[in-house]
Parts: sequence; C-alpha cells; structure tokens
Amino acid sequence: MKASYDYYGRITVDYQSLSRTNAGTKTDIANNESRLGLKGNFALGNKSETKIIYQIEYGIDPVDGKARGDDGTLKKRNTYLGVQNKLGTIFVGTHDSALKKAQLKVDLFNDLAPDIKNVLHGENRLDDFIGYITPKFQGAFSATFNSIKNSSSSGKKFKSYSLNYSGNRFLAAFSIDEGMKGYDSSRLSFLYPFEGSKLGFIYQETKELSSGMKKNGGVLSFITNINSKGRIKFQYAVSSMKIDSGKHSTIGYDHQLIQGLRIFTFYSVLNSRVTSKEKNIFSIGLEYNF
Repeated sequence: MKASYDYYGRITVDYQSLSRTNAGTKTDIANNESRLGLKGNFALGNKSETKIIYQIEYGIDPVDGKARGDDGTLKKRNTYLGVQNKLGTIFVGTHDSALKKAQLKVDLFNDLAPDIKNVLHGENRLDDFIGYITPKFQGAFSATFNSIKNSSSSGKKFKSYSLNYSGNRFLAAFSIDEGMKGYDSSRLSFLYPFEGSKLGFIYQETKELSSGMKKNGGVLSFITNINSKGRIKFQYAVSSMKIDSGKHSTIGYDHQLIQGLRIFTFYSVLNSRVTSKEKNIFSIGLEYNF
C-alpha cells in the first residue's frame, strides 16, 4: 500500500499601529492565523487509482500562547477525511466553503488585518461539512459542491457551489451560497497573471434572508514583482455588507529573506460613514512557512 504524508505550518506575526478617529493610536503584536498541520494520502491497494486523503490542521498563537475557536476548544482549521479517484474527490469534516475558496487568492492580504472578510460576507469555514470536487474537464473546468449541516431549528442545510476555470491565460470562478449563516450570496472572481504581475477582481451580491435587503461589493487587487525578492501589492475593497459605505484601501510590500521566510509591511485605511468604524493600520511583520 503506497502512502505519503507531510507536516507543514505557518507562523505569521506582526507589529501593528492602529489609529481611530477620536480614539488615538494603539500598538500591538498580533498573531495572524498561524497554524500547524498534517496532510497525506494512501492508495487502496498497489494498483488502485482510489486514494484515501486526509488533513488535520489547527491554529496556534505564538504571541498570546493560545488559539481558541468559538466553542473554547483548540481552533480547528480545514480538517477532513476523503476519497479521491478519477471520478473526483469527496470529503467530510471542517472546511472552507466553495464560495470562500473561489476567491482565487484575489485577496492579497488574506489572514492579515486588511482581509476582505472585513467588508464582504461569505468568508466561511464550517463544521459538519460534506464536499465534492469534480475532476477537471478539458484540463481547465471543474465544479465544487458543498452541503453543510444547519444547527438552527429549521434543519435546512447550508449549500455552497462553484464553477471554476483554470487555464493558461487566466483563472475565473462563479460561486453561490444558499442560506449560509442567514445570507444568499453570489460571487464572480477573476485572476489574470502577466509578466511577473497579477490583476485580480471580485464582484459579489448578497441578500440578507431575514430582511430581504440586497447589497453588493467588490475587490480589486494588483501585485507585481519589482526584483527577484521583492513585490509590491495594492488592494481596494468596497461594500456596505458589514460596514456602512465601507472602503478598504491597502498598499503593501513583501521581501523574501530566505526560502520560506519573508518580511512584509502594509498601510491600510478603512473609511465609512460611521466615524467609529474608521481606522488606519500600519504593520510590519514576519512570516515563516515550512
């Protein structure tokens, strides 16, 4: 029986200076979704094309010494068990929704303070999760289907879907959430790589089921290499989904020190009609991947 496994992790910490209108400036050392994990697979027989796949991943906090989930236990991240063969991949456990995964890494500041989850709904990781990913058709097209248990008394399951394209010239995805934590959402994502750069775009519409109110929003991002080790990043996210007239503008720079270790810095401005929600953040930090 053939088997393989890999231990991996990421430690990301930064120094932040946060300024709010009429509230002064505060500084802090922050943990940014640091994690440890184990993933692998093993074939069902020497000649079998069917594999059992698994991943176990938990959050860690090297700053405050703890990383707790909403239920007070260790913070579980994408953790699942599944089966993979030529018919696709089916898995169960805890995982990001299809809509969240379909952002195609347009979010250049994912897991940092300017994460798009500050202004857009749909960045969900859920328990009691069943997922299916089709094989790629024509080497470029695939689809993802999720069904997630709803803990409310209605018993109706959350659902999330995406249609994905990954070609030589660009990547694109269209995704839908149904009833996800009280919201229906649709998201169109596009990522265009060219000459050491990437241009990304997200457009999203979300309906709050309790009120019937619909809101939209979007993200525009651009990253470019300026030398063999440095890259500069720009991102603009806008929506009233979470913050009234929320506008989040960020510029950042990454520098690769050695393999697996980078230093990063960014300056981010969050504007809103609600003055108490406005803030400016300056950050400088380190990220180590292994």
